[in-house]
Amino acid sequence: MIMHLDEQLVRERLEEARAFAARTALIRSLRPVRRPVRVAVGAALIKIGRWLAGQAANPTSKRTSQPGRVTA
Repeated sequence: MIMHLDEQLVRERLEEARAFAARTALIRSLRPVRRPVRVAVGAALIKIGRWLAGQAANPTSKRTSQPGRVTA
């Protein structure tokens, strides 16, 4: 008789655990996927580098339109 009671308790706990896992999976699937911080920082650094390179390559900027003196 006690074995039967133990089996029932185990079944109930397994059902609860499976229901919890299903709810958790549903919540995770509804949440938007985030980019890791390192990816966002890397993309920002690349954009800044391209922006700076674009300014340096611009022929109308003051630095490239006038010949400068080289000093030591």
